[in-house]
Amino acid sequence: MKKVLFIFLMLSFLLVSNGICGEWTCDSTNGCNPTNDAGTITNFKTSNNVKILVNSEAQSYAAVSGHTNGDREYGAASDTTKIYYKSKTPGTELSDSPSESNSTSFDGWSEL
Repeated sequence: MKKVLFIFLMLSFLLVSNGICGEWTCDSTNGCNPTNDAGTITNFKTSNNVKILVNSEAQSYAAVSGHTNGDREYGAASDTTKIYYKSKTPGTELSDSPSESNSTSFDGWSEL
């Protein structure tokens, strides 16, 4: 859990400080890659089987992270200090990227 929180904080700082906006997918194989023309993040990779999905705009973001074999995925957003979670089936990918770049992406999720 501490590793997930650390990754969220580092990635959010990296995205916001560089002014990079858009949707991102980060994993251990390919690093961070935009799903649209959102710029470039280099030299960042997650741990094996961990994926992060990010939606960012201007100075706000929402991110979802989880381990492929885990039974939860976690969410965080720039407009709140809360960490959200929801169940997932172990061995499956994460749900879709956050729909918004704020905590409304986690409506219906539980809070830690």
